[in-house]
Order: sequence, then C-alpha cells, then structure tokens
Amino acid sequence: MGTFNYENEQFFLNGEPIQILSGSIHYFRTVPEYWRDRIQKLKECGFNTLETYICWNLHERKEGQFDFTGMLDLGRFIDIANELGLLCIIRPGPYICAEWDYGGLPSWLLTHRDMRIRCMDEKFLEKETRYLDKIFEIIRPRLITNGGNVIMVQCENEYGYYGDDKEYLNYLREGFVRRGIDVPLFTSDGTSKEDLLDGTVDGCLATLNFGSRVEENFKAHDELFPDSPKMCMEMWN
Repeated sequence: MGTFNYENEQFFLNGEPIQILSGSIHYFRTVPEYWRDRIQKLKECGFNTLETYICWNLHERKEGQFDFTGMLDLGRFIDIANELGLLCIIRPGPYICAEWDYGGLPSWLLTHRDMRIRCMDEKFLEKETRYLDKIFEIIRPRLITNGGNVIMVQCENEYGYYGDDKEYLNYLREGFVRRGIDVPLFTSDGTSKEDLLDGTVDGCLATLNFGSRVEENFKAHDELFPDSPKMCMEMWN
C-alpha cells in the first residue's frame, strides 16, 4: 500500500516530493501484443507515469453487455505498467472527447430520445452509474492505496467547454468517493477563466489542456487556484 497526495503546489508519493512526467497510451488504440513494448518505450523516454482514457462505447457496445477481454482488458494494461514500474493516471469520463466517436459515449444512448446526457437526467445517470460500477471494479484494487499503481482518477472531461452543471459534477465526484476511489480526483479543462469556473468542482484538482505558452495558459488557473499544483493533463504541439 502507498500514498499519493498534493499539498500547496507539490505532489507527494509515499511522503516524498515527486514531479509527474506522464505520457499517454490508449489501450483501445493499441493491440494487446504491443502493450508491453509501447509502455516500455514510454518508460525509456523518461516518463514515470502512464495515462489513459477509458472508452465506454467499446466496453458496452450493446446496452447492458460489457466486454473487458482482449484489446479491452483494461486491468491487464494497468498491470503491465505496474510491472514495468510506472504509475498510472486513469480518465474514465464517462465523456472523454479523445477524438473518439461521440466522445466515448455509446451510440445506443441516442435511442433514448427523451434523455439528456452529461447532466442530472435520471435515465442518463442510471446508465452512467452502471458503467462506472463496472469500471471501478477494475480500478479500485489497482489504486495505490490498495497496493497498485493508479495515483489519480479524472472526473468527467473538459466539462467547462460543454456546461456548468455543478450539481452533476458534484454527483459524479461523490459517486467516485462512495465507490472507494480514494486517490486524488481531478478535472481537466481549457485554460480560460470561464472554462475553469464552469468545469471545475470542489474536491477535484483542476488541471489544464493546452499546447504552448505555458505561463500565459496558467494565468487564470493561478488566479483561481493559487495554492494548487500546476499540471497540464494534455499537451499538444
């Protein structure tokens, strides 16, 4: 068992300061035969952490039928990273964007024409809860607090671009905690003040997505979260 937490502007792993150097490999975009090779290469590039989204639409192609085999064996993917000495950041969404069909939401949601997504719609919450229950069965035993290597879990994704339903974000965060996800939770949003005000929620570390001009892009973050670690969750060139 271990610990990962943050205080002021610093992350701590088992009580020692650490700088997170994270690279992204999406298991669902890489055949399993290449997982170990690709993760090993990530480590050899100097990274200490592996990050991945989770794709709801592949794990539940048909409503109520889940698949975690083969290319969708998320547990095995995380375990390989652990065997190679890498920490993990997990981003289950349920909406992930990721330049992925419908942002990772299953297309069968569209057959429920009276349902609204990514908000406090009871029908959507029922289906979202079923998905997250399955995902957290895999993630929970792999948390660093349970002897694994998962140090952070994301709540929603880029919600500030979409809406500002704080009741929904709080519902999600509380659901993560209630299911035993006791590592730091985080949100990930654009860099404007509006994005951060809309997409962040108490109890989740606010991280940013941007591609350049670091000081400029952290300006609103520094104003709103002056005593928080600075982390770019997605950096593109």
